[in-house]
Amino acid sequence: MEKEFKRIGTHDGKFHADEVMATAILNTIFIPELTRTRNKKILDGLDIVYDVHGGELDHHGIDKVLRENGIPFSSCGLVWHKFGKDVVRFKDDALNEQEIDEVFNFVDRSLIEGIDALDNGIWIDKPQIPLMNISSILSGFNPVWYEENNEHEYFNKAVEFATSILNNKINFKISVLKAKEKVVKAYETREIPEVLIMDTYCPYIEALKEVDTNEEILFVIFKSKTNYKLQTIRGKDKEDKKKLPKAWLGKQDEELAKVTGVKDATFCHTGRFIAVADSLEGIKKLAQLAINEPYERETMTNKIIKFARKLFTKK
Repeated sequence: MEKEFKRIGTHDGKFHADEVMATAILNTIFIPELTRTRNKKILDGLDIVYDVHGGELDHHGIDKVLRENGIPFSSCGLVWHKFGKDVVRFKDDALNEQEIDEVFNFVDRSLIEGIDALDNGIWIDKPQIPLMNISSILSGFNPVWYEENNEHEYFNKAVEFATSILNNKINFKISVLKAKEKVVKAYETREIPEVLIMDTYCPYIEALKEVDTNEEILFVIFKSKTNYKLQTIRGKDKEDKKKLPKAWLGKQDEELAKVTGVKDATFCHTGRFIAVADSLEGIKKLAQLAINEPYERETMTNKIIKFARKLFTKK
């Protein structure tokens, strides 16, 4: 696919995440000549205008265009819904229409919708520990009030950053789709019923959920550059189905080798969700030991903590 030349325009002055990300979207499929202005005569002569001057890609009118869940679109969502599938096609023309829809919906749900909500004054996340979100990060590229600046230069920097985020999102979902065949094959040919063994790391979680309907898999093994890793699998409750043995907790090298009897065992995380060995044979032995380890009885204290977490999360 070849990029077309388009004259695009949005407003000047202070910028927000919605028109920044909308510009990143358009840059992906067009060779753009960007004009930032509120001059209607100039905007009327452009090919695509967004977040200003009314029209289908401006969300500032009284009659908001709403998603099915009631969240109003911002210019970002309007641009994505008009051009997003073309963006995905441009990224990988080997994808079929179902895969294009999956990538489109993933990006819409995990990136675009949040920008739409925040730009329309809907606060979407109130964690106990304050977290930065993509909207605040992109708005933070605005120059401070007390210094002389070139606002267009700062806008372009924000767009460059937004483009990286957009590309990462798209590439990740495409990589998930491309990993599915590998995950299914590893599942169907596994030698240990509770373990998925991959010859290299790939995003396996989504495909594994689809194929492992009886939730048999407790651990996954994959090869990294210099060693092999054993990692726990989370269940529907988002907790590890089975943690690695308590005796391994935080141990490394000789200490871990002594506890496990596996000579090339080198590391177990204090969270008991990942362990490392130098060889495939060694990591398989660790996996079998973890499978054979009796399940831990959940204490009343742990049950209360989990219950409290669920209550807090709902609030």
